[in-house]
Amino acid sequence: MKIEIAKNNKEFKILDNDKIILKGRKPKWYSPEIQFFYNSKTYELKKKGFWATSFTILESGQPIGDINWSFKTGSKIILKDKQYWLKTEKEGKWYASDRQYILRENGKTPVLTIHYALKKWKESLEAEFNDKDHTNYVLLVCAMFLMRRQQSAQNSAAAGGFG
Repeated sequence: MKIEIAKNNKEFKILDNDKIILKGRKPKWYSPEIQFFYNSKTYELKKKGFWATSFTILESGQPIGDINWSFKTGSKIILKDKQYWLKTEKEGKWYASDRQYILRENGKTPVLTIHYALKKWKESLEAEFNDKDHTNYVLLVCAMFLMRRQQSAQNSAAAGGFG
C-alpha cells in the first residue's frame, strides 16, 4: 500500500494497486485534527480538549475509540476494545532517516508496519498489514497520526526545545 501526502501535509491518500482506498485531510492548518472518508462514512480524530493530550476517534459523529498519551505508557490506540502501541525502529545506516513504525496489538503481536524514507527531500511512505485478509484502514490512519506525533516530538527534542 502506498501513502501519498500533498499540500504541505494537509491532505493524504491511501492507494492499493494504484486505486484510491481512502482520502483524508486536516480541516485547519494549525490543528492536529484529521478528517477522512472511507466506506461512505466520515471519520474524525478530534482532540478531547484544548489542553488535552488525548484524541477521540469518531465514526459518523459517534466515538469508536481513543488515542491516549502518557509519560508511563507512551502513545496507544484503543479501538473496539483492543489496544495498540506504535514502536519505532531505525533502518539502514546510522545517518539514514529511514524508519519502520510497527503497530503492535497489546504491545506484542505486530499488526501493521509503516515504512518511512526520505529520498531527495521527498517523503516516501508505504504500509503493509501482517494479515492481508484483515486490513483495517481506520487503524492505519490512526497509526499514521501517531507516527506524525512521534516525529514531531523527536524533531522538537532534537532542536533543543526553545531557540
